[in-house]
Amino acid sequence: MKKRIAAAAAALAVAVGCFTACGNGDSSSSDTKSSADTTQNSAAETAESSAESSTDAPSADDGLKAPVNDGKIDVSKGVTENMLTRSIYREGDTSRLAEKLKAAEALANNKELKGPEKAELMTKIAFLGDSITAGSQASSDNQYTKVLQTWWEERFSFYASWNNAGIGATDSYLAVHRVDNDVLAEEPDIIFIEFINDQDSEFYKSTMDSLVRKCLSMPNKPAVILIEMTMEDGTCPQNVHTQIAEAYDLPVISYHDAVLPEVQAGNIDWKEISPDNIHPNDVGHRMLGDMLINFISGVADKMDSAAEPTEFKADSPTGDKYHDATLADNSSPLAVVTENDGFDLESSPWNFQNGWRTITGGSITFEIECKNLGMLYYKTINGESGVATITVDGTELMDLDADFTGGWGDYATNTELFATDEKKVHTVTISVPAGKKFEILRWMIS
Repeated sequence: MKKRIAAAAAALAVAVGCFTACGNGDSSSSDTKSSADTTQNSAAETAESSAESSTDAPSADDGLKAPVNDGKIDVSKGVTENMLTRSIYREGDTSRLAEKLKAAEALANNKELKGPEKAELMTKIAFLGDSITAGSQASSDNQYTKVLQTWWEERFSFYASWNNAGIGATDSYLAVHRVDNDVLAEEPDIIFIEFINDQDSEFYKSTMDSLVRKCLSMPNKPAVILIEMTMEDGTCPQNVHTQIAEAYDLPVISYHDAVLPEVQAGNIDWKEISPDNIHPNDVGHRMLGDMLINFISGVADKMDSAAEPTEFKADSPTGDKYHDATLADNSSPLAVVTENDGFDLESSPWNFQNGWRTITGGSITFEIECKNLGMLYYKTINGESGVATITVDGTELMDLDADFTGGWGDYATNTELFATDEKKVHTVTISVPAGKKFEILRWMIS
């Protein structure tokens, strides 16, 4: 086992991650991470990643569903019809969504139920994503989640709950570990998933696969819709995400396909829709909101003739590696501390408290039973955080650098430490140099 873990570390240490590109308030290009801080993909997988960028203006002959606009677009007026057409990358099986929309309309029109009774039956809508979904760089009323909510309340009713589970600088690897508590515990009816921070790699194909499967397997048959964003240069994980969408016949709404061709054609100046290289501003968010409204409206128009949704029984194209993924904090029996020299039972981020933190250096040892193990930890810009050495079963595995001096801000980042075929108890030690700070926010266990 030690040899397998060491070999995995050697392969993983040369990978390059990109999910920090979408941190809260990030106004710069992606953070260049240390080699040990980028273990999401193997070298071969990284070689497969590619930016979908071009300097040539696209046309209908380039395979677009609709041609680019003939001239400058007034973005203050919203999306064009051609952009809306291109935004529906794939319609997929809409039977689950149609069923939820019919239930929402029936509830709104029910004259026999009183308000509290209707509230018990309200439609539950969840958004799972990164800082774009969290609303970074957009005012509250213009965030795409709010745009959709406003329309929904006018089209259907106020009897809906809205759960925004967007967290900046995160990816689907973290999401598959936190979706149970952050989203599925509330048994949502409709789930939107957005992760620009993923890469076009086999690693993220497997994390998105298990994430989607967790959602689709819920007994209440929620509708799942993927949202594909884009960076200014066209980089996005749409290719790998849509492989999962095709496997499960999911709808995909592509901001990338709707907006980027117009930017490349010179019809939209990127600065009109984003203050940096990734986050939409108010205009961009409203465009995305209109794309979702357009798609859902189309499904609503045909919902009465939609087929009955079926049980989810599809096979996994990746082996469902993270089917039981979960997070462990300092109250969890899944991560047992056996030795502790200098760590307290606390952590700084408001959304990831109850971790383990040292401000003076030291070491802490855990026993964790798993096949695959990752760590969510805190990077800071104040120069106080240091490099932690990770040792597994007596073998030094890698270093994790929590220092982000000069960066755009403190943020939670994650790294997969190892992946194996055998579930067993591992002894994991984190050692931090004297005088340095390091925060373990969560263990990511599967």
